Amino acid sequence: MTKIDIHNVHNNVFVKTFSDPENLRVFLEMALPKPIKEAIDFSGISIDPTSYVSDEIKGYFSDTVVKAVMKTTGREETPADIYILLEHKSSGKKNPLVQVLKYMYLEWQKDVDQKRELRVIIPLIFYHGKGKWKVPRSFVDQFKVNDEIKKFLLNYRYVLFDTGEWDFLAEDNRELKDNVFLLTSLVLMKSAFNNDMETIKEIFNLWHEKGFTDDMEQVVFFLQYIFHVRDISLDKLKKTLEKSNIEGGDIMPSLAQRLIDQGIEQGIEQGIEKGIKKGIKEGKYESVKETARRMLNDDLPTKDIAKYTGLTEKEIKKLMH
Repeated sequence: MTKIDIHNVHNNVFVKTFSDPENLRVFLEMALPKPIKEAIDFSGISIDPTSYVSDEIKGYFSDTVVKAVMKTTGREETPADIYILLEHKSSGKKNPLVQVLKYMYLEWQKDVDQKRELRVIIPLIFYHGKGKWKVPRSFVDQFKVNDEIKKFLLNYRYVLFDTGEWDFLAEDNRELKDNVFLLTSLVLMKSAFNNDMETIKEIFNLWHEKGFTDDMEQVVFFLQYIFHVRDISLDKLKKTLEKSNIEGGDIMPSLAQRLIDQGIEQGIEQGIEKGIKKGIKEGKYESVKETARRMLNDDLPTKDIAKYTGLTEKEIKKLMH
């Protein structure tokens, strides 16, 4: 897959995870500093369906906005936005600080136009890249001027959730462990840029313990993510599942079919075909044959089945009998 495709894969997991209000509540109660958590009414949060990331930088960022109410110093309540920006890179070449500022400006301009008080905006950058985070925590620190001059410059500070610094095994993540989807998403994004299979095994063990594999749709969604971002064959993925007492017989054919369908839709057949062939070579991956049988049942031409499964036309004809 190309670089931009990989970014989109990460973005898809982020969007699916943070389009659920309960996932957001649990995450924010873990990620936000204590003074902010204590001021926000988490029972009434909602999600703004609009994305504020422009088309030209969607390969670098994804975002979501949480609408909430915050208690003020006078015990009154004021509207508050929590603007969450997903960032894959540590260098900040596309400048996430400016992207956050753009959101702030747009929303505050709406407040001015509608003659209401400016809302409170809490920016949170969610970083899961492989390098150390290098972007200044305060907007004003980008400018190479002395502190006396900085006093006159625009400034704000953001909250940083860096998956590289986050310990998912920590005791204070107890509530998170009851939300298997959210925990899986965060851990897989944390480990997306390394080949640490022990982390994957931990997640699979959790799936088995919590009965998460009963939801085939969600399991296949996460296995797709693992397949795309790691150098792993389908056969190795199947064996890793089975080491965690998860039967791969039903799951893997669905995954193989989903990858094939995705390849046809997105024009990345070559990469998927290569991955499936690698699985066949390493372990004579039986579920590819099951996928071929399904395609035969749907009356797809033999040459197309061969193209998308890596099987020869002769092997496919044998499956007809």
